[in-house]
Formats: sequence, structure tokens, C-alpha cells
Amino acid sequence: MSALQSLRPALRTAYGLAVRSDIDLPELEPLPGDGAADLTVRRGALEALPGEGGFRTRFAPERAELWWQTVGTFRVEPGLVTASPHAGVSEDLVAYPLLGSVLALALEQLGLFTIHASAVSVGGNGVVMMGDKGAGKSTTATAMIRAGHPLIADDIVAVDEALLLRPGFPQVKLSPAAAAAFDAPDAVHRPTVPEVPEKCRVLLPGRFARDATPLKRIYRLERAPAGTEPAVIPVSPIEALPLALRFAYVTRFGAEALNGAAGARHLRQAAAIAASGVLHRVIVPHALDRLPEVVALIERDAGAAA
Repeated sequence: MSALQSLRPALRTAYGLAVRSDIDLPELEPLPGDGAADLTVRRGALEALPGEGGFRTRFAPERAELWWQTVGTFRVEPGLVTASPHAGVSEDLVAYPLLGSVLALALEQLGLFTIHASAVSVGGNGVVMMGDKGAGKSTTATAMIRAGHPLIADDIVAVDEALLLRPGFPQVKLSPAAAAAFDAPDAVHRPTVPEVPEKCRVLLPGRFARDATPLKRIYRLERAPAGTEPAVIPVSPIEALPLALRFAYVTRFGAEALNGAAGARHLRQAAAIAASGVLHRVIVPHALDRLPEVVALIERDAGAAA
């Protein structure tokens, strides 16, 4: 064991899980003690996946494999992730897929429903913000955090069977412009990874909700012309299930990722979320000076959902 490894905490935590990792993950908070891990991340020799393109996948029951040309190969099995980075790839770069697509698949295998979204706590109510690219998800989530609402998770939101949001880890990924504008005195701006200059990492340990939070709202953000008034619109029951499935994190991998019992569980969980009535649309004017109005609207609506 290297001197650096010996200084690393034995366990870290993410999404209510105890995580033991061969790869340094300072994004995750240390977990006291040295008990059993719910999720183990270890290094191992894995071959590249066959096929074409810079990103490839292969799925089987209780196994997912992912390969990035710029990073390496990952294998995901229940409670175990094996990582095989290419020679010379930094742990900072490995963390991008490891704490993104790889982690989302690991959480799914452990029974959680994952959404490609951001979430904050509004008065103890779990509020999720999802949307298409350009809808303002990161901008709105960051504005909510700056308004004093603790971060629950960024990029991957995990919902358990009791419709509780599991706390992820206290980091957000922002564009360079958004990161530069995030001037909170307790924010820790991590060094930019040269291979991913378009994403800046900001740690927010003082603005993080560390307990599971009841899910009260999932907002689908929709951009509108600048003169449009912000609005919250309930989603009809007939629209709710397709929306829950569309923005599920594993949807990006296609039907192949949801084979066997995993597919049935995923559909059951999506149906439970849709039936709970938490899904709403939020109309977001395409003007940054209207953002405080959107924040206030979400505060009122999420508070009324208590």
C-alpha cells in the first residue's frame, strides 16, 4: 500500500451507502469506522469492449460493462465496480464516469431508481429538477442552493422504495461561467481536469443535506420566451409515467440495460413515482433576471406540498 493510500479513509459514503474504493474519491465524505462496504470499487484488468465509437456498452443480467476511449473499462456488478483505467489516466478523470454513469448503474443494481437531475431540500421537502439540455436545470439548481436550500444530489438523483431521496455527495458540476459566478464563501472550487475543461467541480460541504429526504416534487423544467410568466403546472396522470421513464438515468443506455428482473423493478418504481402525484412542469422564462421569480415560485409550491 502506498503512503497516499494509507492516508485515505477506509470508507466513504454516497447515496446512503458505505463505499470502499481503490480509487481516490475526495468528492465523497469520509464515513467513520471500518465496517463492511455496500459498494466496493476496485482496480482490475479488463479488456476493451468490442465495437465502434469512443463509448461502448455491454449488458447482461446483474452485469454492466462500459468502455470509454479516453478513460478505460468499467464492470458493474451488484455491490462491486471493477475499474480498469488506461495507462496514464488520472484519478480525477476516472472519477467523471465512475461517479456518473457507472455509479448510476451500481445504484440501480442495488434497488434504487435513478433520475438524471439535480435535487435540493426545501424546508425538508425533496425537490428534483430535471429537463432537456438547455432547460436551465443546473442554473436553477444552483440558484436554489444560493438561496439557502441544501443540495441533495447533482446529476444523479436516487429514489428508494419509500420515495425518499438518498443524499448523494456535496459536489456540483457547472460550466466555467456558472462556476465563476458561484461566489459562496464556503464553496471549494476544485482544479479543472484538462481533459474535461467544460465542467468545473465545486464542493459544497456546508450546503449539503446528509439525511434521506421525502420526495415532494419532481419538476420538469421547460424554457419559454423571456416575456413568459413563470408557472407551475401539475402533470396529468397519463403524462407522468412517460416522463418518469424518459428522464430515468438508465434510459440513456437503451432497453438493453433493463433486462430481466431489473426491467420489471424499474417499471414498477417509475409507476410508483408517477402515481404519487409529485411530477409537475415549471415554465422558466429565458432570461436570467427572472430566475429569482422561479426560485420563489418553487419555494412556495414545494412548501405547500408539505
